[in-house]
Amino acid sequence: MGPWCPDNISDDASAGGIWLENGKAYDVDGVFIKNLATFYDDDTWQMYDENGSVYVTKTEQDCINAANPNVGKEYENFCVECLPSYVTAVSQSWLIPITPVKQDKPAFFSRGPRGGGGKGRPKGPPPGRPDGTRKERPGGPPERGGNNIPSTRGVALNGVQFSAPAPVNNILGAYTLAPFDDAGGHINVHQGYHYHAATGVGFSVPQDDGHAPLIGYALDGHGIYAQLDENGIQPGDLDDCRGHYDDSRGYHYHVDAAGNNNFINGLHGAYPN
Repeated sequence: MGPWCPDNISDDASAGGIWLENGKAYDVDGVFIKNLATFYDDDTWQMYDENGSVYVTKTEQDCINAANPNVGKEYENFCVECLPSYVTAVSQSWLIPITPVKQDKPAFFSRGPRGGGGKGRPKGPPPGRPDGTRKERPGGPPERGGNNIPSTRGVALNGVQFSAPAPVNNILGAYTLAPFDDAGGHINVHQGYHYHAATGVGFSVPQDDGHAPLIGYALDGHGIYAQLDENGIQPGDLDDCRGHYDDSRGYHYHVDAAGNNNFINGLHGAYPN
């Protein structure tokens, strides 16, 4: 787990994690922190002092306060870093079918924020880093409401939760940054360590036929696989849940691109509630 926040604007990518924005994952290195005002076209961003030291939360109470939806101005322009040592009493369990049962109609997750949308829209990658064409936010399935579908998408093979999209609009709206580590995870004291993106870092099970590797299971028991196969290709027949069928694996899902702050869009199988 970690790192998340660099200490200084001179730090390279090894000192920080990543940030997810409009379909792309960016290294949270010193250059990224230095150029937040340009990245978000908003001069309020100034997350470092005259010596280049980055303002980083240092205590458990700072972590709790900075994660509050009504965060105070004293945490404006802080990089929020919650450490594993802050989590001492979190216990979670999930009931997942061993034999999945596909339903006629899927249940869709409420669509949360999938990257972007702070005080100003991003203009592009920060100056000084390789340019990458931004992708428009992909269209998801129509919003469905009124069901009792859980917010957790599934569980990775290492037991870590595939969580709902991170509330990036709230984070950016408070002029804070809560980076993910290179595995797409970060910590809050109520939920513990959890993933918001599948980045290819972590335990997986390769498939003999070149199919994308297995990385976990959805709460309906269907397998969750990486986005791309060994040739870097995403299946072209994914349904609105990001699932499809093949003869070797049956019905299963493929995760969304890491930068979309999303795993899968819904559950097509029966799930406990």
